[in-house]
Amino acid sequence: MIDCRPARPGGKTASRVTTPLLVLVFLAVLAAPALAGPVLPGTIVLSPQVLYETRQKILRRDPAVKPAYEQLLREADRALKSPVRSVADKPTIERGRDGLDYVSLSPYWWPDPEQRDGLPYLRRDGERNPEADSDAYDRKRMARMAADVETLALAHYLGSNELYAIKAAAMLRAWFIDRTTRMNPHMEHAQVRPGTADGSPTGIIETRDLIRVADAARLLEPSRAWTRVDARKLSEWFAAYTDWLMHSDKGREEARAENNHGTWFDAQVAVFAVFSGDVQLARAVVGTAERRRIVRQILPGGSMPRELKRTRSRHYTFFNLEAFAVLAAVGEGLHIDLWNWRDTVGSSIREALDFAAPYLDPEKEWPHGPTGEFRPEEHIRLLRRATLVFKDEKYLDFLKDLPPKTVETHRSTLCH
Repeated sequence: MIDCRPARPGGKTASRVTTPLLVLVFLAVLAAPALAGPVLPGTIVLSPQVLYETRQKILRRDPAVKPAYEQLLREADRALKSPVRSVADKPTIERGRDGLDYVSLSPYWWPDPEQRDGLPYLRRDGERNPEADSDAYDRKRMARMAADVETLALAHYLGSNELYAIKAAAMLRAWFIDRTTRMNPHMEHAQVRPGTADGSPTGIIETRDLIRVADAARLLEPSRAWTRVDARKLSEWFAAYTDWLMHSDKGREEARAENNHGTWFDAQVAVFAVFSGDVQLARAVVGTAERRRIVRQILPGGSMPRELKRTRSRHYTFFNLEAFAVLAAVGEGLHIDLWNWRDTVGSSIREALDFAAPYLDPEKEWPHGPTGEFRPEEHIRLLRRATLVFKDEKYLDFLKDLPPKTVETHRSTLCH
């Protein structure tokens, strides 16, 4: 046995033997977190347990996660090359708006062809005006920022590459922290309707992308690139935005919506409240979702009539389910079980999921109304989370009709 005791004063030292050993032990201790993986992340929507287990699989080079992880790294490398965006990047600012206000165009509103100036714009439900996705507005810019930050933070957590964390931190600072570029924490000018309204309550649904930002910031917490000051300032931004959601006229109106807009409003408030430390508000929102959202929107049998009335009824059915899943995921951390809650007449999230899931395959005829554009890959994570929550493999069976490579490389293989 090697003697690792310190030498007595005046006595002979064993430094020639113990010092190299101690150095190796010290280095091993430093390396241990990387080898064993960090503690469970503090994510709010993404499952901390799934993320932790995925990291262990990657360290073991488990072939089951290799295609999805390699795809994630390709996307993270692209995000490294992406510009750092902010709301200050708009080319022009119209009268009455601050340059740091978020501004977007209501996507289903189009110029009136009968009018020379196109005003006022007219509504075409389900037909997206490409002008809404132009760089003149912030919608795509914010969506890209949120997607890049999530990708980089996830790649950092799973692979411990600090370069990803550095870039994600820079993006977060530009959008939320830097005084010269940070977005004002409100959505007064979201989904403007030229000639009709400078901003609509419905525009609040666009900040659902920031749910991804909240989880990404939690994944960055172990990194030296994301400081406690950064974390505090981001929390303050979300607290201010949540306050605006709860007390502004537009926020109050959106909260009254009894379709996917209302569900997504609650989903955002719940996530942002947890992120900024207002657990009491989060519990109030999630704890009343059974009667305020599930019973009022989901009929026995699982249909959601308000979504089936839309021109893209399949899309909006799954879209509303995604919002319910976010609420249920937040509930998991608050010990409120929305996943398994069921009204006496049968209304439940699971009933709605069972109603929709057999029609994930876009090639399968949707018998409940007009389908319109539908992207099944956007809902793969939903079904994987359902498999985890309900411990029922039937939800994975619905993925078998999709292209195998799409499913194999999908990010939900790593986190759901």
